[in-house]
Amino acid sequence: MKPLVLHCQADVELTTVAKRYKCERPELARDFLQAFRTTSDAIAAQPERFSFIEKPVRRARLHGFPYRIIYEELEDCIHVLAVMHDSRERGCWKTRLS
Repeated sequence: MKPLVLHCQADVELTTVAKRYKCERPELARDFLQAFRTTSDAIAAQPERFSFIEKPVRRARLHGFPYRIIYEELEDCIHVLAVMHDSRERGCWKTRLS
């Protein structure tokens, strides 16, 4: 299993969403972070399981939330490029590729 490494912008996105949900309802933030962990674990275990956006970048949906983890598999890790809302501009992660 390869470790997940978040791009600095993906880390900011994850934190921002969790804080916003926490302001709405603390349990919503907890559920969001749990969905992120569950999806991250699935990606780490089987990165090829999820569909390509465009090679080599894949996406995995966070169950119960309108967010996706956008990532690329590298030789030594899984590089998370974005934690992206479904309505966000589609190519925003392209400048973050390794």
